[in-house]
Amino acid sequence: MKESVSLGKFHRLHSLDALRGLDMLFIIGLDSVIRSVSAFLLPEKICEEVGRQLGHCPWDGLAFYDLIFPIFVFISGASMYYSLTRAAEKGTKRLGLTGKLWKRALILAAFGCMVNAWGMRDSLSWPIRLGELRYASVLGLIGVSCALAGSVLIWLRRKWTAPVLAMAILVVVWCLQAFGGDMTPDGCFNAKVDAVLCPGVLHSGSYDPEGPLCIVSAAALALLGYCAGWLSSRTLPMGRQVAALILLGVFCIATGLQCGVVIKGIWTPSFVLVTGGVGYLLLALFRPLCDGWGRGEKLSLPLRIVGMNALFIYLINHLPGYPQLCIRALSPLLDALSTSSANLFLVSMTQLGGSWLICYFLWRKRLFIKV
Repeated sequence: MKESVSLGKFHRLHSLDALRGLDMLFIIGLDSVIRSVSAFLLPEKICEEVGRQLGHCPWDGLAFYDLIFPIFVFISGASMYYSLTRAAEKGTKRLGLTGKLWKRALILAAFGCMVNAWGMRDSLSWPIRLGELRYASVLGLIGVSCALAGSVLIWLRRKWTAPVLAMAILVVVWCLQAFGGDMTPDGCFNAKVDAVLCPGVLHSGSYDPEGPLCIVSAAALALLGYCAGWLSSRTLPMGRQVAALILLGVFCIATGLQCGVVIKGIWTPSFVLVTGGVGYLLLALFRPLCDGWGRGEKLSLPLRIVGMNALFIYLINHLPGYPQLCIRALSPLLDALSTSSANLFLVSMTQLGGSWLICYFLWRKRLFIKV
């Protein structure tokens, strides 16, 4: 599948591709590289803090790694502005475009179930019973949340729809979580919803961080990203765009911190707003570097190469045997090393390097595999 450099009357945003690429590199192993390097170069206390930031908070609170996957949802929302606008320019009917969104959502959800099954293959019996599988998934959340957000945008077609709908969703979710549960892993409202609507195995026992109510919250985050895409498409000077993104980012973070406990596991409105604010700030940084600076296009190319095939390389990294293949290729060297940090560094770098080379090959062939 080949993709042109422009999107209708809009030029392709290198900043979105680069940010998506950086985000995906963290998802597929850059965090392990940083963790292993910090063990060699940094004092023990700082190394411990790096390790904490590169892991998920057990429940409430926020660590750097908690933002990685949700930022991908934000970027997907920003990209959705361009894809929907291009479809409107081509005269695509709303019913057909809505169908494409939900077809994509179902395909991603199916791939998500496959990834879950691959990860659980040691604990599955044969023949596989449906109750043993985990149906909620990262890919499913991306697909369904964007389909929910996109469907409303397609049919309403009003500029104010995205921010108003995002705030309405967050208010409803806040009310449900505040008055429908006690904000604990076992007693939260998400756990009650997942027990009824989410069949099979739940990721966290009593609730699932990619469950139905989390998908609704993620749709609000996608709508915040859509606003970022709309703002980046306007013919405003780069400085004014960046200033607007920064103001929106600061506003969302400040508002989110006042809206209750930040809990990534159940996608509380406070978490969505803080994540959206970080997304605005990151885009404010990447926009002038990648789209406004003459050398930015070349310097950001290694990240954009990954960003233009992000979901495909995610699937490659979750194929059974791919991580083991990287370890097997390094086994003589790993046996000679005595430190686990050195082993982790070599394995992570090999996996990252192999993934980047696959993306580079596809980029050279102008093949951009999308659902």
